[in-house]
Amino acid sequence: MIRFRRIFDIASDDDHRRFAAVTEMFRAAFPEEMPVLDRMAALAESRAPRDFSWVLLVAEDARGRILGFSFSLYFPELRFGYLYYVASHPERRARGIGGALYEATRELLAAKGARGLFLDAGPDEKEKLRHPETLAVNRSRLKFYERYGALPVIGTEYDEVPNPANDGYQVFLLYDSLDRSRPLHARDARRFVRRMFAVQYGLSENDPYTRRIARSFRDDPVRLRDPLYLPAETASAPSAETGRWLKPIKMVISERHAIHHLRERGYVERPVRIDAVLRGLRDLPVEAVPRRRHGLAPVRAVHDPHLVHYLEAVCEQLKPDELVYPEVFPIRRADRRPRELASRAGYFCVDTFTPLTRNAWPAARAAVDAALTGADLLLAGERFAYALCRPPGHHAERAVYGGFCYLNNAAIAAHALSEHGRVALLDVDYHHGNGSQDIFYARRDVYTLSIHGTPNLSYPHFAGFDDERGEGEGKGFNMNFPLRRGVDDDRYIEVLSEALRVIRRFRPAWLVLSLGFDIMAGDPTGSFVVTPRGMGRIAEAIGGIGIPVLIVQEGGYSVVNLRRGARAFFRALGQSWY
Repeated sequence: MIRFRRIFDIASDDDHRRFAAVTEMFRAAFPEEMPVLDRMAALAESRAPRDFSWVLLVAEDARGRILGFSFSLYFPELRFGYLYYVASHPERRARGIGGALYEATRELLAAKGARGLFLDAGPDEKEKLRHPETLAVNRSRLKFYERYGALPVIGTEYDEVPNPANDGYQVFLLYDSLDRSRPLHARDARRFVRRMFAVQYGLSENDPYTRRIARSFRDDPVRLRDPLYLPAETASAPSAETGRWLKPIKMVISERHAIHHLRERGYVERPVRIDAVLRGLRDLPVEAVPRRRHGLAPVRAVHDPHLVHYLEAVCEQLKPDELVYPEVFPIRRADRRPRELASRAGYFCVDTFTPLTRNAWPAARAAVDAALTGADLLLAGERFAYALCRPPGHHAERAVYGGFCYLNNAAIAAHALSEHGRVALLDVDYHHGNGSQDIFYARRDVYTLSIHGTPNLSYPHFAGFDDERGEGEGKGFNMNFPLRRGVDDDRYIEVLSEALRVIRRFRPAWLVLSLGFDIMAGDPTGSFVVTPRGMGRIAEAIGGIGIPVLIVQEGGYSVVNLRRGARAFFRALGQSWY
């Protein structure tokens, strides 16, 4: 198995390990070009604002060993990429690693909106070689790139005049159109050459060599050499479609959700919700990952053991078609619990529409395991993980359940992540995340925020007001954004931006996002009018925060909205990764 990982920052221990492996591989593959390695390291470690981004992709096997890497730059203003190097370990059998890495790099740049990819390569013309013994290697490399439609630029002085900043070596400039039919125009090529020479060699736009080479791009469109090593009809790139190689979003499904199915008329928390989300995710760069079992210890670390024991015990005793709804609630003498388990439902439940069934407990356990598996993925270095949970969890408090929620999936995952760094838990479901607020209300290591319909009009009614800021050590680490009816895309983004500013000031290591599609127009339980485009804007804002994000599915009860909202959200989130 091979998988690709994009390194965004050389900060975590895992990133340092991966970059060290890349460094070792570079030394083995290109021992004569160590100054380039120093430039790569300087780019990766610099925090200075730039007009380009560096892109380091590594290929790993199932054990996490680095099999190869590609390092490239992307200039968003010019919409061109420049490939520094693509390499696999010279002492291992290649097995197509280099080709897969190049295809993955093309895919990533195409998803970013790149018009094309440039790269330098040694010439296959003997008279241009300082060391003729490299001719065979150069021919092999040019044949490799020709397979993808990357061909040498001709009719310029780029390969004719030795570059003094490159020790006087002559090189070809190759251009890969990334499957786009547009020709390369001379004006665009000149702009790229000037910018690339500045980044690569420190040459200013007015440097005589830079000016000479840029001015030599006179043909418009720029001419490319005809395929030399492969028939013209085969010298074209495999598709650079998004998601072929790179799967930036790992998804974990609580596949046992379907056993929790109440067939009562009007019960909106149905299995078809998950099916609708999955339909929306078709053809997107999402990779399903198996759910791992985690035991009850993480659950008991967050929920009152009495609640955990009760849910497990009563569900095991129920008959297959039996439902238990709470009927009496202990406003008085809450210290007394009824002896009969079924009668005790009102002691642990906060409403009259969250029944217990024989399958509620195993389904809730599977949802927790999905969220914890997602947390594990973040700890292993993933940028995004999506726990497609059902039943949802954000209304489950430490000692009570309700709102279709039995165990708080997001809070349990957030607690697990908090053992490795500070966590922000942001709830963007239409309904206030009262359970998550209750669980972390006295803690300062998990900052809880919720954007929701005002509790004056919306469930849970008794929590979610803006004066609820935490208590004890947690004072100031809870923030609510209650909103009136009719919130549209622009208003939602305005409030979300404020919440993200709070999160940035908190500087968490992880973000857990409780995602609800019930903020969309037409949801039977909500009153906001967010559109699919608005869901995409929300995802762009979340993806731009720059830290690993675990998305945990909460509400959303319109099947159409679940499909359209999921597609818009995760398409935009994937783009933020690319």
